[in-house]
Amino acid sequence: MNYMRTILTAPFKAPRLVMRIAGSPAKRDSNPVSVLEELKGPITREVLVGLKTRGLRGRLWYCTLSRMERGLVDLTTRWVDRVRSGRLTETLVRVLAKLAMALETGVGRVLARGRILAVRASELAVGWGNSSAFSWRFETAFANALGHGITG
Repeated sequence: MNYMRTILTAPFKAPRLVMRIAGSPAKRDSNPVSVLEELKGPITREVLVGLKTRGLRGRLWYCTLSRMERGLVDLTTRWVDRVRSGRLTETLVRVLAKLAMALETGVGRVLARGRILAVRASELAVGWGNSSAFSWRFETAFANALGHGITG
């Protein structure tokens, strides 16, 4: 009886798994940054936690990445501040690019496809002598129209 009383009355704290973002708050912008832009710089704990947070919020973390890939990202965030190994960087870039492709919205895909077509059309027109066509590659509306397949 005394044994039960001590177990029930003893303060019990369940272990809490909390994901913290490392780094100063000044580094964390509130502006949405392209996922692929984050992969161009060095892979740090902050980048990994940010992409994991986006994947969890977008409900893509578990369905996009395998158990091994999720474990690799989690382990890297726990043990490494900045990835220095070339092989680990290469593997993480493949995993995070897979997640980034899943995180892209439909509009982002359309604009990416349209930008490629806009650059091609601009190069072709400049080659034919239309010097004002160089600005076509920077126009978002033109890239959007080409991405949607609107011609006319």
